[in-house]
Amino acid sequence: MPTLTVCNFVTVDGRYEDDEHDIISFFEHQHPDYHGADTFDHYTTSLLAEADTVLLSGRRSSLGNLSYWASVRDDPGATEIRRRFAELFARVDKVVVSDTITPDDLEPYPNTRIVAVDDARAEVAALKQGEGRGILILLGRILWNDLMRARLVDELHLVTFPLIGGGGVSLFDERPFVALKLLETRAWPESGNVLMRWKIEPA
Repeated sequence: MPTLTVCNFVTVDGRYEDDEHDIISFFEHQHPDYHGADTFDHYTTSLLAEADTVLLSGRRSSLGNLSYWASVRDDPGATEIRRRFAELFARVDKVVVSDTITPDDLEPYPNTRIVAVDDARAEVAALKQGEGRGILILLGRILWNDLMRARLVDELHLVTFPLIGGGGVSLFDERPFVALKLLETRAWPESGNVLMRWKIEPA
């Protein structure tokens, strides 16, 4: 049966995004040795290559991601690994959790369907009982926090970037009733990124 994996960027002080719901400000003090490093792109692409379904959530985030990755496929200025991610993203089944996105919004994006927020848990539970490979959430903090409370998340991959937010949105919105078992750690010296891969079990 498919497993649900969450992969999320996080700052050293546990921030998901700044108060303006962006991450650009976090990179103002990035060490110059790490400029241009793309290990996170390579890692997320490897996860996407093993998934049959990607979960997106929220109108702004979902439509932003769909539009951005559609543009990357034909962007000659994009890196090779980002074009590879965009190709995989176009082919994978995408489930958008939203109460405001319409079929017309998704018309330009094939393999994409809408699930209401109240139906998200049931939809994910059904996906996990089906056939196929993995289910993946990249970012999507509000969605995966809720799915973790429902004990539907199997693995949490946190990639810590060498950045200090000093404020902004915390990665977790409350303490979930789960226990974490460490499966793997990995460091990429060229970017300063550090992976902690956790198995999620009931507390």
